[in-house]
Amino acid sequence: MRFRSLRVKLVMVYTLLILFAVELIGAYFVQALTSSLVRNQAQTARTQAQLMATLIAPELSPGAKTSNSAVATLLQSVPQFLNGTVYVLNQSGYVMYTTAGGALVGQKRIDSVATQALLHRTFAQSVRYDPLSKSHLLAVAVPVTLHGAYLGVLEYVLSIQSTYETIHQATTIFYTGSIAVLAIVMILGAIVARALTRPVIEVTRQAEVMARGDFSQRLEAMSNDEIGDLVASINHLADELEEAIAANRLEQERLRAIITSMGEGVIVLDSLGQVLMMNRAARQMLTQAAGGEDEALRQLELDALMQGDVATGVRDVRVIGNTIFHVILTSVQRRGQVDGYVAVVRDVTEQEKLEQARRDFVSNVSHELRTPLTTVKSYLEVMRDLGEDEAETKREFLEVIARETDRMVRLTRDLLLLSGLDRGGRRSEEMRPIPVAGLLEGVVERFQLQAAKQELSLRVHLPQERGVCVYGDEDMVNRVLDNLVSNALKYTPPGGRIDVRAEVHAHQVTLVVADTGIGIPAEDLPHVFERFYRVEKGRSRRGGGTGLGLALAREMVERMGGEIRMESELQRGTTVYVTLRRAEEDAA
Repeated sequence: MRFRSLRVKLVMVYTLLILFAVELIGAYFVQALTSSLVRNQAQTARTQAQLMATLIAPELSPGAKTSNSAVATLLQSVPQFLNGTVYVLNQSGYVMYTTAGGALVGQKRIDSVATQALLHRTFAQSVRYDPLSKSHLLAVAVPVTLHGAYLGVLEYVLSIQSTYETIHQATTIFYTGSIAVLAIVMILGAIVARALTRPVIEVTRQAEVMARGDFSQRLEAMSNDEIGDLVASINHLADELEEAIAANRLEQERLRAIITSMGEGVIVLDSLGQVLMMNRAARQMLTQAAGGEDEALRQLELDALMQGDVATGVRDVRVIGNTIFHVILTSVQRRGQVDGYVAVVRDVTEQEKLEQARRDFVSNVSHELRTPLTTVKSYLEVMRDLGEDEAETKREFLEVIARETDRMVRLTRDLLLLSGLDRGGRRSEEMRPIPVAGLLEGVVERFQLQAAKQELSLRVHLPQERGVCVYGDEDMVNRVLDNLVSNALKYTPPGGRIDVRAEVHAHQVTLVVADTGIGIPAEDLPHVFERFYRVEKGRSRRGGGTGLGLALAREMVERMGGEIRMESELQRGTTVYVTLRRAEEDAA
């Protein structure tokens, strides 16, 4: 990990660059120094060789009578030049004279420098290393001429080891100094690298802190250069990210709050169909429908919906137990790939029931209207064919038509009344205290004659507290009582009894209508307050009813804040209880 550090890399780069420069300069320096010293030595040796060649040239001329000792004496006359060995070669390359000893005289010299000088009859030189003496030797060969005549070659060989030792010492001094300089440069480079990389390290640490979600820290710009600009940019980025993340979290909280408080169920799934989140409404709906979330999710069959075109939303209906769900599944796309799904689940059980009730209501109204209209139409068609002498028949037909017309009028009136109640037609300002005694006495006045005609006993029991009152709408209460008493009269055979009484309590009053009629089967009793519901198909029609009386009574009682219920036993009679709120102040 240390070699990955920018500081180490900078120091290494500086060191390598300087080391390369030192090596390059050192190589050039050694090469230049060696060339310069050897060149100077060679120039000096050449001058000496040419001087000796000039001195001995007369002695080598064809007419001269000299000996080796004379040449040697002549060469030794200039001892300042004789730091090496001198070879005098004739034109064929044989040694004529030498300072190396007489044993070499007469031998052919095969030295490369001598050979080159003999072949080209010009100056030649070379430097070689002698392993025997372990020193570097400089060999210089110059031609020996006299009056333009070529006489031979003089080869001068001398040791230049001292020169190479001097070069070695200079090189050692150079590289020793270079190493010291390199060490100093590495130390300074480390210091400079640390100073340069410290802001970068701080920026890196700040980025790591920001990556963990902490945007509270800020960096301090120590310079106005690029590093300072970078620090300023990081601080600005931290400010922007902090604001963006805060806004994002706020939006997430708002969205979560909206999803949690939604009345519709929301289920969020990942790309594999695993549930990530489910709001409270979805949990409640699914738990109530199937007794458990896992079982409800399985019955929703969201996996099957995922196979459809979820990009535009897949809609379907799922029935779980007695609950009907409307499901909308939509995919969440990111970079062209499905990243998850969102399912919106709506409990439409009540809507379906209301829709079914609406359809049943329309069907029942149509049926109720069709029957009297068919009767009226049939009688009118027959009446067109009756003659003038059949006035009695026409009168009977007109009475039937009138009855059926009254029936349609009652049906229409009851429907309008129900519609008004559904729309809140009655308002609280019409509610007031109503004396109970007056309500019961009104029942006697309205139905006593009809009861007598049907040979029924109608008895009304007034409360002992004559001033007790109920709180409600007088017209509604009278309508409810009229409906209940009318039903009792309608379904009680002759000789029966109808009792109307009031049960007074501390905070409420219950109006009771009891008869000894045909009664209602137990299986039909829970449905008697539904619109158009008939215990016997056609019995309401035979009695001229519309099938809406009890439904109207319930609507009006509930509108006044009361309660209505019924108890009945087949062939034993029926009792209806209407409970209303007792007025705070009774009538005087």
